Amino acid sequence: MQAVPRIDELRLYYNTTIRPELLRLEHLRKRLVRGIIISILAAIGVVTLFLVLDLGFLVLTLGLPILFYLGTLYFRAEKFRQAFKPAIVNLLLAFLNDTPNYQKLSYDPNKAISQDRFEKSGLFRPTPDLYHAEDYVQGMVGEMAFEMGEAYVREISAASNRMEIVFSGLFVHAIFGERTLGRIAVWPRDKLRSLKRVVDEYVMEKGRPADIEVMNPVFRDLFAVYAKPGTHVAGILTPPMQDAMVRFARSQPNDLFFAVDNQDLFIGVAHDYDLLEPSFWKSNLDFQLIRQFYTDLVLILSTIEIFDQTH
Repeated sequence: MQAVPRIDELRLYYNTTIRPELLRLEHLRKRLVRGIIISILAAIGVVTLFLVLDLGFLVLTLGLPILFYLGTLYFRAEKFRQAFKPAIVNLLLAFLNDTPNYQKLSYDPNKAISQDRFEKSGLFRPTPDLYHAEDYVQGMVGEMAFEMGEAYVREISAASNRMEIVFSGLFVHAIFGERTLGRIAVWPRDKLRSLKRVVDEYVMEKGRPADIEVMNPVFRDLFAVYAKPGTHVAGILTPPMQDAMVRFARSQPNDLFFAVDNQDLFIGVAHDYDLLEPSFWKSNLDFQLIRQFYTDLVLILSTIEIFDQTH
């Protein structure tokens, strides 16, 4: 397992800065949960009185205020969920902004990676049946400006006529600080079968298998490389970049997708969980929750950093 940079500093930062914010949010969550439970019990009591005493229309007089209060608690619970992630992500980004080579990291819950940007990568078929994105982060890694966020893509399967997951995870778009020419696409080798349609389309548009230009045998085992005409693959996928992608792939079970379109760099890291989504019915005071999100961020940023340093 690849060591996570500054993890000891993160634990200290968690105890001094993030945990107090989590405690504040935890007190709010507990009040909302108590209010919902009491409201539900009160509603059950009103219904019981209605059935036992046959109170008739009087049940509305007793029940409507309870239902109204329960509704307000629902909206407050939703507000809690929407406030949780920005509060914690902004604290984490403040911590990362003190890391050398990371600058101007910021989070916008109301913005997302555009579908056009996602499709430009060429890693997935265009115009999916469902595209949703959220949790927008942007900033600088060295001289490379980047944007990233969660992306969820679904398509109707040609075989079963049901919606299937195409991609669910973190998607990154970065821009090289210097002019770069060439177009490549890198897919997990064990996913080529399920990605056959998009790979075939890439080949139909003059793409070609380019594994022969990759000298790292472990990289070739893990990834399939395709390139467009005139692309010097080794000039884009440098040995340090290949090593970084191998370390990334070995550090976690999530699939890694990668593409370059001249000055545009695209990285997709698939996962099946919602990053930093708070639980409403149990405590969120958990360092591992923070560590997981931090680890995903650092792995992505360190990969961009290696690209910045080798191009």
